Amino acid sequence: MVKYKVKRYNLSNINFRYFLLITFIISVLTSCSTGNTDSSDEIITTAVDCATDQVLDNTRGACNEQLSFNSEFEETATETRRIITSNSIPEHLVGLFGGGAGSLNPNAIAEQSVTYTLDLNPTIANSLTPLLSTSGNGGPQYSFGILLNGVELDPVAAEPFPHEGILSANVNWEWNLEALNVNLGLDCNNAHVQPTGKYHYHGSPILYLENLNIPTNQMTLIGYAADGFPIYYKYAYSESTDNTSEIIEMTSSYQLKSGNRPGDGVTAPCDIYNGIYSNDYEYIEGLGTLDEANGRTGVTAEFPEGTYYYIITDDFPSVPRYFKGIPSQDFKFGV
Repeated sequence: MVKYKVKRYNLSNINFRYFLLITFIISVLTSCSTGNTDSSDEIITTAVDCATDQVLDNTRGACNEQLSFNSEFEETATETRRIITSNSIPEHLVGLFGGGAGSLNPNAIAEQSVTYTLDLNPTIANSLTPLLSTSGNGGPQYSFGILLNGVELDPVAAEPFPHEGILSANVNWEWNLEALNVNLGLDCNNAHVQPTGKYHYHGSPILYLENLNIPTNQMTLIGYAADGFPIYYKYAYSESTDNTSEIIEMTSSYQLKSGNRPGDGVTAPCDIYNGIYSNDYEYIEGLGTLDEANGRTGVTAEFPEGTYYYIITDDFPSVPRYFKGIPSQDFKFGV
């Protein structure tokens, strides 16, 4: 007779071990699931507050001040250079500046004595030159140009994130406030005054353009960029090389980015792209009729053989933010 040795199992112990194993697996799976970036996860408790001290604001001050200075503007030319002298005083009405109740900023408008020497026969450079440098110490490098009333186009504000002043150790010039979309004390001409007393435009010079009574069926020269190329307002030939083609309104190839800024709210801004910062916009080739420098090459009445020219548009960037040629050092800041 064969005898079998029966091994006894404690089923209660087996069930308990299985319970521990299943519990462990569930805990691992649960901990993994909380590692996703879904903003609805309750585990995320350290999100940065993206509220900003700057809000989208297109407020403009009234222009009801008549300046006591006379506007002075003179243009001469040599074989290679265009020379413009000015006192930076416009002929049109301006906002109230100089401090006091209702003043847009404390800087009073004062006559300047400026001379700009431009290339009379500019050529397109190998690369674009930005008005705003985001490398090294960064900051505005150039004003853009001079209008035929002697007032500068200077679109770039010196207002980098995180708005602690340009000498802050945390300054981030890649995120600079867009002067036309925040309240920087601009008057109805999209202009205000530097501490030196120089009146300058950040965007379309409204009353200057109104005084020109620009027709919609012709190109109108309004100034010159720092690189010597001409500046026109808004309208140009539909076929750039055909001066018999229809005159149409030119359009920017920039658009507002979609979604949220990639910043952490500390070293760079977060929140949605809404136009507060110039970097909220992106260039899309072919989106409009103009290139990245808000210009194109074609014929004009002043340049029947053709030239590169810039356009001031109503939409961003309004005044271009890049040069196609080599800018005159007379427009460089800090010189």
